[in-house]
Amino acid sequence: MRVLKSGTLIDGTGSGAVAGATVVVRDQRVEAVTTRAGGDWPSEAEVIDVSGMTILPGLIDCHDHLAMHGYDLARRWGIDEPQSTRALRTAKVLQETLAAGYTAVRDAAGLDTGFKRAIDEGLITGPRLVVSLCIVSPIGGIGDRVSPAGFSCCVPNDPLLPDGVVSSLADVRPVVRRIVRAGADVIKCATDRAWVLPGRGA
Repeated sequence: MRVLKSGTLIDGTGSGAVAGATVVVRDQRVEAVTTRAGGDWPSEAEVIDVSGMTILPGLIDCHDHLAMHGYDLARRWGIDEPQSTRALRTAKVLQETLAAGYTAVRDAAGLDTGFKRAIDEGLITGPRLVVSLCIVSPIGGIGDRVSPAGFSCCVPNDPLLPDGVVSSLADVRPVVRRIVRAGADVIKCATDRAWVLPGRGA
């Protein structure tokens, strides 16, 4: 049992902040919330005085790229460092994200399911993850791995991060199936004006 005593509570319901709140946590779950300063806590309970601090539910980040450590072309293509270093760097980002108060993150491309599994198995610490793996994108769109000069990335696609580039609407279904097969929780699409159907707008 862990007791967070005498903090200011924001419960996330839209209600006002509650001063002098005490939150009782047992087995990683909130068991009770009270404004009493004292209580009959078991002798083994860890009592933490959080006076002057704020207690609030874990934050949710709905759009992040946790495995993207820079947006220059070399980093986006993953040719600036060994994959082992890149994986360790991503694990550190996951740990820091959780420490910053984010307990759930929807990753919008770049993070493979191995990191989600590693967190679930306790190999690394991090928030709960909802992953999209890659972006369903038209040729020339945000998910196309071609440089501004027209050169394709020299590194083969990671099989854990399927290629989401499609050349027509007919290609979308098999691409989405490959993404789902690779373990995606959500599908991310990035479209442009070229995808507007006739009669549906300019």
